[in-house]
Amino acid sequence: MVESSDLWFGTSGPHNAEIAIVGESWGSEELQQQRPFVGESGKELDRMLLEANILRLKCFMTNVAARKPPHNELYRLCHPFSRMLPAYRGLHLTEDLQNELARLHNQLERVRPKLVIACGNWALWALTDCASISSISLGNGQTVRVPAGITSWRGSMLFSPSGLRVLPIIHPAAILRAWYQRAVTVHDLRARVPLALADDWIPQPPPKIIIPATLDEAIAPLRRWIELANGGPLRLANDIETLNRRLITCIGFADGPFNSTGTALVIPLIRLEQNGHFESWFPPAEEAKIFKLLRTILTHPNILLEGQNYLYDTQYFQQFYGVTPRCDFDTMLAHHLLFPGTPKGLDYLSSLHCHYHRFWKEDGKDWVEKQDQLSQLRYNGEDCLRTYEVATALRQLISNMGMSDLWRNEQRKSSLALRMMNRGILVDSSRKAAAGFELLFALQTVHRRLESIIPDASAKKLITIKSKKKWFESERQTAQLLYDGLGLTKQNHRKTGSVTVNDEALNVLAEKHPELSTLFELLKAERSINTINSDVVRAEVDPDGRMRCSFKPDGTKTFRWSSAANAFGRGMNMQNITSGDEE
Repeated sequence: MVESSDLWFGTSGPHNAEIAIVGESWGSEELQQQRPFVGESGKELDRMLLEANILRLKCFMTNVAARKPPHNELYRLCHPFSRMLPAYRGLHLTEDLQNELARLHNQLERVRPKLVIACGNWALWALTDCASISSISLGNGQTVRVPAGITSWRGSMLFSPSGLRVLPIIHPAAILRAWYQRAVTVHDLRARVPLALADDWIPQPPPKIIIPATLDEAIAPLRRWIELANGGPLRLANDIETLNRRLITCIGFADGPFNSTGTALVIPLIRLEQNGHFESWFPPAEEAKIFKLLRTILTHPNILLEGQNYLYDTQYFQQFYGVTPRCDFDTMLAHHLLFPGTPKGLDYLSSLHCHYHRFWKEDGKDWVEKQDQLSQLRYNGEDCLRTYEVATALRQLISNMGMSDLWRNEQRKSSLALRMMNRGILVDSSRKAAAGFELLFALQTVHRRLESIIPDASAKKLITIKSKKKWFESERQTAQLLYDGLGLTKQNHRKTGSVTVNDEALNVLAEKHPELSTLFELLKAERSINTINSDVVRAEVDPDGRMRCSFKPDGTKTFRWSSAANAFGRGMNMQNITSGDEE
């Protein structure tokens, strides 16, 4: 192992640089030259920096650890997880990694750059308090904790605990494995670095988020907006937060972007008491006055409502308040038209189109468990402000790209989807019940055949998982029986990498072991019958006998619609319905 007490060991670039770039650890080329970012990922970083008009020679380059860890995996410089060991930001560091981390912080304290670019999960963890923590299995029941979250936090304008500006980006090595991440990483560099160098990192003053405590504080902005709309068009972004598909917890509006000019109003509808119970925020008479104004705003012909995935919000307004908002612009639908096949979440859109961006989607999470309702209300206000700013940018892009006619067509399709969702599909209840009995009989037949091939009592002698379910009713038991009990070659999921017995895995096993093909076909049939039963036959139908689903015009990159259960868990993905001629 390379050892050095030199503060600048393993670094390159000027020690008074305005920009510092922090990687994770060394690869083979870095070990040979004892400098950071000189391998293939470093060359790709050079190309991306050049495209973003950043000169590498003017940047200070370093790593979380000036080491080549075993197998190029930095977590191997951590101890396995143990509740007996002290943790630093959730990880159990070896003394070697502690020393490397201290050297990194000392380097940055001496350089004091205007911006630190953090490449990858380890740099995000080392320089901020934002990284999440995941685990990797080491075998023999041991795990090691590792940092995660870079895909959420990339492009965010952050600060380190010592006050340095930090810009997290996808590590160039990860980009070489997932090329689709490259364009957005170049965007992060091109958009954020000039702001840091110009000392323009956070809005001053911050956007105003009004959380009213009294009736007057709630209705004053609403009346002002209505008065303005009476005189001409007025744009407002709108968003709601919900709880357990049963109620709206708050309703928010914004009349400007996420900067010093934007104002958001978040009207809370319920109050979380210390005993965990919910009460109305306002007395019923006051809430009625508020909703009368809300109804006017939601349906005013001069108010241009903007929302993110607004078909979802519309379902709640219709269900609980009997009103259909006049949506003028849906940011998710617009982004889908402009950039099909790319992520459509508001956090991703904010990273592309907002002047100031910081991942905020965790801020209002678990507010019930944390007894912190204000965090959810502020989160809703930020959603509204960012939706307003994203909508402004997307409107301009649609116009600049000559796609206004296509956009109007997408809006008509969205209106059609809403009408289809409201009308629903009439279901023959008698045939639905008969199909359920047929599936039950088929499932019992498959179970008897599986039991005759490998009796459950015999299977339980080969597996260690304790369960009341029969082995073929549990994917975990099935996997352990096939791979550990019978010694078949383990199959890994194509996307997650975890051990699996999905249909693709069973098909591979059938090719390798044709003598067991009947067993594998029965296992696939068992899974298929259960899926059809749970997702189709048992899909919830409304009291009027109609099944109401969510139809999504932005569902696929090919612009083919998709469907799913609606906002309240009723309905289903209509593509799960089979043609009916399967054996």
